[in-house]
This record gives sequence, C-alpha cells and structure tokens, in this order.
Amino acid sequence: MKLLYAWTDTRGGYGSKVKFRDEVIDQDTGQEIGFVEAIRSPIERHVSLFGGKYQGRFDRPEECAAFIKGVETVLNHMVELPNVAATQAA
Repeated sequence: MKLLYAWTDTRGGYGSKVKFRDEVIDQDTGQEIGFVEAIRSPIERHVSLFGGKYQGRFDRPEECAAFIKGVETVLNHMVELPNVAATQAA
C-alpha cells in the first residue's frame, strides 16, 4: 500500500470560513481510502482514513502527511507479519 495525499494550499485572502477537501488515494489500487478536509480561518485539518477508522486533527499539512505516512507504514508492517511468520514456519 502506498498512500498519496496532495494538499491544497489554504493560504490566501479568505475573510470567512472556507473548506477544502482532498482525497487520499491508495496508489496500488487507485481507490480513495480517505480524505483531508482543511478549514481556513482558523486553520484546521481533519484527516479520516478507511471510513473513519484512523482519524486526526492537525494544524499543518506536514502533520497530515506524517500521520498518513504513519498509518501506511503500520498497515504495511501488519500485512508483512503473517507472511514472515508463514515463511519461518515452513
């Protein structure tokens, strides 16, 4: 699994609340597995992956990217563990 998140730059002259919603895509399957919703004024970002199973709220896009990468890494590791155990048992 390789997750792709291209964030929207929320900087600008917005006087009121403006929402931006970006998809998080699994590059291996091409499926949307979540989203990042950014709210401008005040800046806040909400990440939701796999139907809300993994969620977080962040101030910066770099924090969102780190969270998404962390979920990707943990899930990839969990998928590899049964394969390693089966190989060692054989």
